[in-house]
Amino acid sequence: MKKILAVATLALCSGAQAEPVYDLMNLVGSKDQMNQLSGQMVNMMVSANPSLAPYEDVINQWSEKYFTWDAMKDDMAVIYKKYFSDEEIAKLIEFYETPVGKKSIEVMPQLFQEGSQVGMRIAQEHQAELMQMLEEAKNENNEADAAE
Repeated sequence: MKKILAVATLALCSGAQAEPVYDLMNLVGSKDQMNQLSGQMVNMMVSANPSLAPYEDVINQWSEKYFTWDAMKDDMAVIYKKYFSDEEIAKLIEFYETPVGKKSIEVMPQLFQEGSQVGMRIAQEHQAELMQMLEEAKNENNEADAAE
């Protein structure tokens, strides 16, 4: 009987959840990131199409059904494993369990936020140049169309 229980327990533990890639995703906060992303996606959808605002609750229900950690974690594991070998995953886990690794996880959202602010600032600073380039391209296309 003990042997049967041991084999059954081993079989359960050898499933996808026992894979180190899930440990890595837990360490880096993938579940929290996914939940945040889901909320941001709904906000972006409504912002992009204000006529959806009265239906925001419906969109949230849909998002909570399909864009949950439980619904996506196995697909995310496949993506991680596409880019990282088992050995690399083990090394990443080892790193993220160190004080520096924990700090990197902690400050990563601020790094991304501040980095995107830099990108937006640069885009705004050079927006006039982009508009000029677009206008020139539009004029060239109009001239080419007129020549045909």
